[in-house]
Amino acid sequence: MTMAGRPRQKLRILCFGDSLTAGYSGMGSVFQPYEDRLTQMLEMAFPDTDIDTLEDGKSGDTVKHGFLSRMRRHFETTDPPEEPFDWAIVLGGTNDIAFSIPAEEIYERLKEVWDVALSRKSKVLALTVPEAGVGAAGRARLDARRNALNDLIKGHEQEGFYKFDFNAAFPYFALSEADRTRYWDDAIHFTPDGYDLMGNKIGVELVSILAKERADLNPPVTPRKRRRVFRDDDNTFEEEEEKGPNAIDRGYVVVRRKDLD
Repeated sequence: MTMAGRPRQKLRILCFGDSLTAGYSGMGSVFQPYEDRLTQMLEMAFPDTDIDTLEDGKSGDTVKHGFLSRMRRHFETTDPPEEPFDWAIVLGGTNDIAFSIPAEEIYERLKEVWDVALSRKSKVLALTVPEAGVGAAGRARLDARRNALNDLIKGHEQEGFYKFDFNAAFPYFALSEADRTRYWDDAIHFTPDGYDLMGNKIGVELVSILAKERADLNPPVTPRKRRRVFRDDDNTFEEEEEKGPNAIDRGYVVVRRKDLD
């Protein structure tokens, strides 16, 4: 129970994806999932809410071959059934792009993955695929495939579906050399500090969405303006009672301040 005597709210979130969701770093010697920092941010933003997150990031997995069956295990085939998720945060496509799988094919499979969660009344926050710090020789082709997929993700519209342009929020080439060293571990993965920053950025986006939802459900009540009472407002003037030439319908008009409010 809260201090006000109301039951605490609950929020359950699935963080789903590949090695970037798992927090892979140091050639697999360190794992620092963004889930940890995301949870901290949500707890700070909503102290009246119990935050429960589950990380399911599988290194090397592709959207085309692995994502759908894994997502179904969370929403359709668990025994005993898992407690329902309110949100699924999905990031995938990095490995598919590396295998030259066409953007449209990745997108079609992502839609199936998103629909598993959406059909179970879970909302989805889809992340765009971040840059890869590859050399100039192969960068143009890689950028074209990634940008094509990200454009499809950003253009998707569906009830309960939200998207966050993580690619724009967490660049590689636009960073200074110092920041790149601090946040990027290799051409694909982040350092522990980078995964914390990832959690911060996703957290800011999700907190903003949740805060707006709560505001829409509980709009502020505008207090009624108190009518000011002025002297003589309740007086009856003799012209109002006149029946002769001074009667009010002979040209007199009585306007009280309360009639103007």
